[in-house]
Amino acid sequence: MKLTVALLLAALAALEPADAVSWSLRSSRQGTHVTRRHEALLFARTSARWNAKASSKLVEAMKIVHKTAYWGQLTLGTPPQPLKVIFDTGSGNLIVPAAGCTESGCAPHRKYNSEASSTASLVTNERGESSSDITFGTGEITGDFYKDNLCISEKLCFDVNFIAADSMSTQPFSMVPFDGIMGMGFEDLSMGAGFNIVDDLQNRMHVPRGGGQFSFYMTDGEDSEVTFGGYRAERLASDIVWALVTAQSWWQIAIDDITFNNQPKGLCNGQCQVAVDTGTSMLTGPSEMVDKLQSMVNAKDDCSNFHELPTLGFQIGSMVLNLRPDDYMEKSAAGCFFSLMALDVSGPKGPIFIFGDPFLRRFVTIYDRSKPAVGFAVARHTGTDEASASEVIARIGGDLPSATSSSSKSEAANPFAVSLHLDAGAIGGAQAAAAPTTPPVPTPMPAWRARLEQARERSRLWREGSFVQKPRQHAESELFSVKLHRERK
Repeated sequence: MKLTVALLLAALAALEPADAVSWSLRSSRQGTHVTRRHEALLFARTSARWNAKASSKLVEAMKIVHKTAYWGQLTLGTPPQPLKVIFDTGSGNLIVPAAGCTESGCAPHRKYNSEASSTASLVTNERGESSSDITFGTGEITGDFYKDNLCISEKLCFDVNFIAADSMSTQPFSMVPFDGIMGMGFEDLSMGAGFNIVDDLQNRMHVPRGGGQFSFYMTDGEDSEVTFGGYRAERLASDIVWALVTAQSWWQIAIDDITFNNQPKGLCNGQCQVAVDTGTSMLTGPSEMVDKLQSMVNAKDDCSNFHELPTLGFQIGSMVLNLRPDDYMEKSAAGCFFSLMALDVSGPKGPIFIFGDPFLRRFVTIYDRSKPAVGFAVARHTGTDEASASEVIARIGGDLPSATSSSSKSEAANPFAVSLHLDAGAIGGAQAAAAPTTPPVPTPMPAWRARLEQARERSRLWREGSFVQKPRQHAESELFSVKLHRERK
């Protein structure tokens, strides 16, 4: 989903002069106990490597052929307030719009009203910070830290710390069909101790086994779901291939090589890294690698060689996870387009591939916090049998390395797991989340809020050069930056 908004921008970016843009942390709310973070993957921009006409065709092809976002409903507060969120393994915070947000980014959405919840409370993290600024590849939010009761289902309720956003930028938030984001990455991506949903699930989910696991089954139909406490064996058409997490931030694993028709191409030398990301609508990779793969695939824009294209595989030990041409190509009346897009992530976490929705529709992905590891099994769709599944996950000889293992699809299936239906659709248009018909009753501004607004105003004046004293800075160091290279083809 993050890249869907980026695609809409890419068509315009191709018309602009070539340049390079780096995102940095915002300087607002300085002088207050604020934490700042840059989310590199969420709503990330990609390289515009096509002309404007081709970019527009690819955007329209995606809308026609595939879903580009998956979201489900949860509740916050007492009594429960329903909210729709995207479950995103590429970020680490629960973020929902606050009732006091009047900006256009919040306008289409349901909002969390802390004044209407008897269990709500303001909280701080271990550094004494009580609010946050988060910038994304496109867009930004600001908000305060709250604690309240979260229910994913009647059987799965617990207290969580989260961000109630009182400011959300118009782009991309006015276009998305969900209200908020449930980050399901590691604590490294969260606002502090006690703010990580994955750790909360492991520590507080009262199921006989599997509390540290969750899984995703995504389709272009109406039966997508996320399962907490394990996975549903009937959704799997193969055994599970497990890969250990190499860095506990995103759900990041190593791949040994990239294959065409199960033949290794020597492109990785065992050094390629992949983030498995349920919040991204496309496949991305380092620009140099994407260019090389696009040239090697050599797909024709008019689809004339579509049926001759190879399977594109990712080797983990002796196992290969294969994508078919209809997984990595976008085919429509507009033509055929290679859907692996360029995204360069610098710093200690890059370069890296991102496995988004096209990959997640082919495989059930299982996330195990206790190992930690990511499991992959062929998703059981209509017409999927053992023979076709064996072509999607193939063994190319040799033993599994220590970082990889395999298990039967029924070996650890948990009958006590909780599944939540996911709605699916395109970004923007008629599927935008519905706001409540009756707006919340305005409440007087509390003293702490008034002080915070004063601090914001001082910060604004300082940035404009009208404030004499520079406020203290409490920003975290940025983990990495993402650069946008807009090039004419």
